[in-house]
Amino acid sequence: MAEKVKDLKLKRDYKKFLYYIDGEGSVCQKPKSGEGDPEVLVQKAVDRDNQFLYFIDKEGDISRSPRGQKKKAA
Repeated sequence: MAEKVKDLKLKRDYKKFLYYIDGEGSVCQKPKSGEGDPEVLVQKAVDRDNQFLYFIDKEGDISRSPRGQKKKAA
């Protein structure tokens, strides 16, 4: 189950832009067309922990869920 980390209430336009959290924890948007550079919307929004997967949820907030464990080959 996902845990809400930070309330941002981002207004997003999924038809034109791709939204993601970069390696530094900043929220960025990039045009889907592939042209243009990413634009940082919120600088250093979260401090990342490698045990969790961070994402932008339906409400436009930052949430996290535990990463899956590596499975051993049978």
